[in-house]
Amino acid sequence: MKATVVFCLGMMMLLVTRPLLALDETLTSGRFINATIEQSERGIKRALEAPSPGLQLTGANTARQLKELLPQQEFSSLVIPLMRIVQDEKAETSTRIVAAIALHGLNSGKGDFAISRTAEFTDNPRLKNACFWLAYYRKIGERKAHPDDVSRLKSLIEHTAPEPFPELAF
Repeated sequence: MKATVVFCLGMMMLLVTRPLLALDETLTSGRFINATIEQSERGIKRALEAPSPGLQLTGANTARQLKELLPQQEFSSLVIPLMRIVQDEKAETSTRIVAAIALHGLNSGKGDFAISRTAEFTDNPRLKNACFWLAYYRKIGERKAHPDDVSRLKSLIEHTAPEPFPELAF
């Protein structure tokens, strides 16, 4: 009988403590993820500022992928190093293109301005083409109509639409 009571108490303790431990692990993992993101951002920034073109290329690609995984993060400390790579005429073309794509993905005003200026002033035709299209897509994204504008436009179109000719009415 005592063994049964001890066993039941042990099971109840297990059932009560397991959710509490899981809650503590969730809080710990949230802190771990935030610390890991900050550490990753610092590492990427160091890679972007390195003199090695391969390391810069890898850093730019990693920044792009990390932004895709975590779209809510700002990654604002990566904007200036990416801008330096994009505007560096001595850097390799592939590195500059990947940096421009990563900069475009960060969606910052400074980065978009640097991309549009590079499209305008660079002598590299491949980079000029890539930056031109990135700047174009950014402008298209800015010009998308807001839902209020769409409803107002629909009402204007419905009220001002001409009646069809009688011979074309079915």
